[in-house]
Amino acid sequence: MTASSPIVLVAAPEPAQSKVLAEMLRALRPGLRTVDLESSAEATPTMAMVLELPGSNLGKLSAQVRDRHPNLAIAVISPTFDDETIEAAAKVGAAAIIPSPCESSALTQVLRAHERKVTFAGRVSGIETGELLRLHAISGSDGVLVLEGAAGSGAIHLEGGQPVHARVADLRGAEAVVALLTWTDARATWIAGRSGCARTIVGRIQGLLERGEGAGEPSVDRAAVEALGDVVEKLERLSQTPDILAAYLLRNAEVLTGHVDAELDSALVGRALSRLALVFHDMEEQQGDGAGSEIQATVGEYRLVVDRLGPSRLGYQIGVVVRQATPVCKSLRRLIRQIDRSFRRSLAQGGQAHGGSSGSGSLQATGLPRVA
Repeated sequence: MTASSPIVLVAAPEPAQSKVLAEMLRALRPGLRTVDLESSAEATPTMAMVLELPGSNLGKLSAQVRDRHPNLAIAVISPTFDDETIEAAAKVGAAAIIPSPCESSALTQVLRAHERKVTFAGRVSGIETGELLRLHAISGSDGVLVLEGAAGSGAIHLEGGQPVHARVADLRGAEAVVALLTWTDARATWIAGRSGCARTIVGRIQGLLERGEGAGEPSVDRAAVEALGDVVEKLERLSQTPDILAAYLLRNAEVLTGHVDAELDSALVGRALSRLALVFHDMEEQQGDGAGSEIQATVGEYRLVVDRLGPSRLGYQIGVVVRQATPVCKSLRRLIRQIDRSFRRSLAQGGQAHGGSSGSGSLQATGLPRVA
């Protein structure tokens, strides 16, 4: 043990809980020292790990640590990171959150991140929420962005840089993100770590940013606005093909419009195709062009297919549900590729008609009916 050995303040509601956590930390990092709240004044800890449990005392222990150590990095440990727990963590300016029961890898990751000082944790104001989200999307960050402003407070939970849950007032999911993007006076607090909350968002951050910054409607290339009408007509005809049960248009993994057979639940099919599109986007980020253009999944008697439509920069995809082991399965890719080629031709012709200027418009201008 040396004078420069890291010192972690460990605090928990019960002494036995503090002892177990301290033993885990020392086992993970030989030479690491742990202290409790009472003895921390003389030891000068480098960071704190605080166990918070749901109930009337939620947040009080973290507040005590913050009062005694105003500048200390705090990692909050909790069995659940609901709205109340996230608010309590944000109130003390927590640098990280760790789900309980604690996994060794999660504790090690927090220790390493603190030692390297490579983190976005902390408070900031005067920066647009959309820019903060773009930064975390590029970095593939895991954490919670807590916003506080004149209108109240809200939070956006991210995993791998993509939103999985958000809340503000009575709004949840994508609508909450769109509402938070309109806040111009918010103070933002970033808390690193996966919250493990239930997923309420299936779209990607790009689509949500466009909705939030474009009065609720994603902006689209002007030539694409004119070409999408033809795509929708072709998808409607495709959906009338025997054994094709659904044909949807997606953008950034969000369903825009489409048609579904009466035997299927449209909301359920939309969620399934959105999630399949997210899987493709994740693998595309790993492999680049080597990921191809489509992804398929077979569940029972149904086959789900999501295929790219047009240039990848536009973010469009076609989602289809077809009955498995039927004649149309053999020709499905050809049918989708025909729609793609037609769309690309329309884009090229539209670009020439507009003098090479891409311009922008909104999905509202296409007349596409939105699908919930």
